[in-house]
Amino acid sequence: MADKTTAIYFMPYSFNLITQPAEADSLIKTAERDQRTLLARKQSLEVRTENSAEDIVETSAEIAEINAELNNANALIAVLPDGEKKEIEITKKLELELRLRKLNQSGSKQNAVSVLEREYDIALMDAQLQKITAFITEVTAHKATL
Repeated sequence: MADKTTAIYFMPYSFNLITQPAEADSLIKTAERDQRTLLARKQSLEVRTENSAEDIVETSAEIAEINAELNNANALIAVLPDGEKKEIEITKKLELELRLRKLNQSGSKQNAVSVLEREYDIALMDAQLQKITAFITEVTAHKATL
């Protein structure tokens, strides 16, 4: 059994129905238009995927940094006597917690699942592009026999 990730099924086309070069040209133009459109969509997805993957790494690093700062703030607050200095540190801690909350919320929008879904879509587009290229090649070859 062929590996489903690399095997591409090509439908046999009824090229014998094409009897004039103009018909072949029309099919080629349509396929090339579809190819350009698909390439543009693929490139857009690739950029979004790359940016999302970088954002996830940066967000994870920032979350780790804020968690370390929160641990330090909690330790400091625990030993400070009541007063203005302690209140300032509590406010700083609350600001850190707010930043952490915002990062966690935005991180859920750009999670690993969405990156993998886009990578999957890109793989499907690659298969479509291979089929379009093969179709154009076959139509061009048939046109040469007319």
